[in-house]
Amino acid sequence: MPNRLYSTLTILILLACPHVLRAQDSTAVDNFDEYGDVDSKPVKTFCTQKVLYLTPTKLISVGYEGQFLYTLSTPTVLTNTPGMPPPPSPTDFAAMTRGVRLAVNTPVISRSNFILNLGLTYWNSGYGMADVTTRESSFAQTLEQNGLRTTGVNATVFKPFDNKHFLIAQVNADLNGDYRNFDQISGRNMTYSATAIYGWKKNDNLMWGVGASRTYRAGALIYVPVLFYNRTFNQKWGLELLLPARASLRRNFGTNSLLLIGYELEGNAYYLSQNDVYLRRGELKPRITYERQIKDFVWLSVQAGLRYNWRFDAYRAQNPQGRDEQPVIENRLGNPFYFNVSINLVSP
Repeated sequence: MPNRLYSTLTILILLACPHVLRAQDSTAVDNFDEYGDVDSKPVKTFCTQKVLYLTPTKLISVGYEGQFLYTLSTPTVLTNTPGMPPPPSPTDFAAMTRGVRLAVNTPVISRSNFILNLGLTYWNSGYGMADVTTRESSFAQTLEQNGLRTTGVNATVFKPFDNKHFLIAQVNADLNGDYRNFDQISGRNMTYSATAIYGWKKNDNLMWGVGASRTYRAGALIYVPVLFYNRTFNQKWGLELLLPARASLRRNFGTNSLLLIGYELEGNAYYLSQNDVYLRRGELKPRITYERQIKDFVWLSVQAGLRYNWRFDAYRAQNPQGRDEQPVIENRLGNPFYFNVSINLVSP
């Protein structure tokens, strides 16, 4: 009897198991409805500010630039001084220019849909005169004794709207002049520049844009249209353009070195307190630059080229005052070769 009862219970349990398993399976399938559709709320993505193999962005740069011997021809008195006789022929000086260049650029906000970088710059230009008669010219004496320097702050915004469209905006405020300490600085030393570009990023090899700029790069205040164009053709060749300010043909040698061939237009308006004039300085620099990784994110940059004098005249006003405006001090400069060497901490 016990054996028959045991056998009967065993058969009933085995017959019930498939129904239990089917009930469990049905419950599991019904529970999938609670999870919903994972694609119902897609995450929005944005384009980045770089293309492949682009020149590394410099976060900290410590450099030195020197211009080899050239001739500076300048009058011994101010050209348009009321009550003064016409100036004699310009005096020629053998001159050299050299100085340190420091820059810091760091992101303070870095999100996929917004990037804000803040920067500091310091450029110094010291002038050495080989001719001991520099005291014949107050202008040459100012350059020799005080030199020229720029201390600036800047802010750059990169705002992508989606995977294809973006905005780049930059503003600069610079203190330019012959000051040697901050006690000699006034509002006359200030210049302001700004650039805005609206662009399109087609893919990771091409991004371009158009915009406008308020700039002192040629020495005098001008408003110009801007063309931005970064293009990588392959692993070896690319273009980096921000016209009319600069342009470079890029040749990559792997991921740890590159060569740039191009030009840059530099300049600003400097207030010379000793002469009470504004020196409008503009330089066009055709150049070759070689950059190489030293270790990790530390790179060496070596640059050589020609410093072509675009403008180096002094005026009573900081900004152009009309077509008939005449310089107070009109100079002529030779066009020497120059070099620039810097050590840079670059972004990953």
